[in-house]
Amino acid sequence: MNDLLLNPVAFTLFGKISVYWYGIIITGAIIAGTTYVFFDCKRRKKNIDYLLTLFLWVVPLAILFARLAYVLFHVSDFFPVNSWADFGEIFNVRGGGISILGAIPGGILGAFINGKIHKGINFSEVLDMLAPGMILGQALGRWGNFVNQELYGAEITNPSLQWFPLAVKIDEHYVYDETGKLVNILRDHWFQATFFYEMVLNLIGFAVIVFIGHKTKKNLVCLFAYVAWYCVVRAIMESIRTDAVVVGGVHIGVVGCSIAAGIAVVFIVLILTGVLKTKTPDYLVVKPIEPEDE
Repeated sequence: MNDLLLNPVAFTLFGKISVYWYGIIITGAIIAGTTYVFFDCKRRKKNIDYLLTLFLWVVPLAILFARLAYVLFHVSDFFPVNSWADFGEIFNVRGGGISILGAIPGGILGAFINGKIHKGINFSEVLDMLAPGMILGQALGRWGNFVNQELYGAEITNPSLQWFPLAVKIDEHYVYDETGKLVNILRDHWFQATFFYEMVLNLIGFAVIVFIGHKTKKNLVCLFAYVAWYCVVRAIMESIRTDAVVVGGVHIGVVGCSIAAGIAVVFIVLILTGVLKTKTPDYLVVKPIEPEDE
């Protein structure tokens, strides 16, 4: 598999600035998700100009929160801060390290702020419109993890199972003991390709959420379906990833995502049963025809 692995650096500008494949792939994933939302925006008869301003808020805040969440989950790598250079590393996205779990609330906050600026917007419908685009972008963005050789699972020692996409060959895997001391380096070993598993499951989730969006007549169902699906997938991946955050033997990601998925399912049930009232998508609302003046 390493024969197919790209150099993390795609090209260099002016001989100094390295442009990484990870950044290119993430940018492409954002564009793909935005493109889907663009077509769904037209289907829902929304103003395209509003969509453009929406993403000016959603994308930057999603990236900022994704970075801050990564820093929070890896706090020992960034603190204590001994200089301004160390402080700057907290926001150095180019240096690597973002968390999708942080991007979700960041994107929702961006949509909320934009909704406050543009009066008369059905905010809950906007969130439903964004949901499929977010999970599509997250699915495609996982190829960035392939280039960086990260987000893989347990080692696969059976030679008959050492093939992609079941497994991925990693150049160097660092083994630490319980105190965090480096005890071994495994070179050219095979591990579960969890980034690929998550990509496939999220693409399936994308199809499911798109189907729901075309069938449901109640707002926020797509959003909570997205949260439930993604959190279930992420909980599974967190249980087998080698770099999962573990505190006291507990996989924090598994617990947190499981709770979030359960809450999302409860909200879906409440909405579909009518216990929780949400608006109908604007494009499904039949507006009364005003009589013409005689």
